[in-house]
Amino acid sequence: MEVLIVKLAALGDVLRTTSLLKPLHRRYPGCRVWWLTRADAKPLLEKNPLIYKIVLPSPQPSPASGRGQGEGMRGVPWNRGFDLVLSLEEDKKTAALAERVCSGEFVGVRSENGKLRYTQSSALYYGMSLLNSGPDGNHKTADALKAANRKTYAELWLDVLRLPRPKREADLRPILALAAKDRRAAHALAKQHGLRGGRAIGFNPGAGRRWTAKQISVDRSAEILDALHNKFKRPLILFGGKDEAPRNQAIIKRAKSPVIDAGTSHGIREFAGLLDFCGLVISTDSLAFHIATALGKPAVVLVGPTSASELDVFGRGRILSPARGCACFYLPRCRYETSCLQRLPIADILRAVGACLK
Repeated sequence: MEVLIVKLAALGDVLRTTSLLKPLHRRYPGCRVWWLTRADAKPLLEKNPLIYKIVLPSPQPSPASGRGQGEGMRGVPWNRGFDLVLSLEEDKKTAALAERVCSGEFVGVRSENGKLRYTQSSALYYGMSLLNSGPDGNHKTADALKAANRKTYAELWLDVLRLPRPKREADLRPILALAAKDRRAAHALAKQHGLRGGRAIGFNPGAGRRWTAKQISVDRSAEILDALHNKFKRPLILFGGKDEAPRNQAIIKRAKSPVIDAGTSHGIREFAGLLDFCGLVISTDSLAFHIATALGKPAVVLVGPTSASELDVFGRGRILSPARGCACFYLPRCRYETSCLQRLPIADILRAVGACLK
């Protein structure tokens, strides 16, 4: 049984899709799972024992004429056929490639007459997406389905693929296999600040450039850090990606409590090693959250304009969202001066952290 998962972009989504690997192997014993992804997402999949081979997209000559360029997979023949293809990338060229290499069951995004569509079998998930638009281009039906959904991302895809639900909740966690070298930055940070493993609280308030509505403001982040320090008296480590460097410096400057800067220039695996050093991680709905769950860390996730129902802490954390929901559901930028996420009571965060630390 040859299986191909096509998921290239959105790093958090790439990682959380690894939740399907154990169920796939249970359903198809001895199967070989190939994964088509981009170079920047590859570190999230490396050393995963349930992935047979990671492949990258590559321009290739057209098989018909031998000329021109088409989408291919580096090191994989054009005529290779897969028994099951899970197409999860909303991109025309990628969807066309996924269809071309499928010789069995095809599930997910496909390209039809130059437009993106999805298979009926995947409607449970993609019916809630931007691919489900009305005649006038609106997404009212998709938005309503998204708001009404109460299943996690993994549960949705288990149903779509008719995969067995694991008996243990931990068996549905994303998978991220770290090596000793991935923890070197964490060891250096611990030595520099005299930290003991498993005691620090990690805080990741950013969410990258695309989803500014998902991030916690500089002032609010400083307030949360001060409240955590006063309540728990534990070391606080501030996390963020390259886009968050100026924000994180402003947060540290604004906070009245001692805050350790994890740095924002680490590679993905070093970043994960630093998160793994923490005893608990507080994060927005971002890559940091998905890494924390993959590593089995207790996690408190602060959710604004995205679907809290699709997230899962796998019995080791709390999901916090505004009591009345988000008024800018699935909009990258908030239309209000103060977003509902900023008004999430700090007392609720402290209670969630306290429950996770018990």
